[in-house]
Amino acid sequence: MELTFKSAIEQDSKEVFLNTLEFADSHTINGNKMPAIVDDNELLERDKAHLLNADISGLYYSRRLLYVAASDFGSRPIPDSFLQLDSAMYRVKSATEEAGIYAIEIEAVRA
Repeated sequence: MELTFKSAIEQDSKEVFLNTLEFADSHTINGNKMPAIVDDNELLERDKAHLLNADISGLYYSRRLLYVAASDFGSRPIPDSFLQLDSAMYRVKSATEEAGIYAIEIEAVRA
């Protein structure tokens, strides 16, 4: 089978971007271990809420962006579904796919 440009990009993304020796770490997602990158911008989101006076209820949203290979994860998660990352539960805000990698925005509400 001939390697297409698109399949070469997808293979490179997984072998380079999601390489646990370079960028990714091993995480348990919905009970399955897989390489993933977690962008934890909780402090940035908390600061935004504080600056915008959006945090009047005493709650704040912990938001993270999860990058994982579509082939490892399975079907793309749908918004408002739940996802377990390691030992914590999150709600899926959005999910997009590019070059065989999902970018999944997840959030948890904390008091």
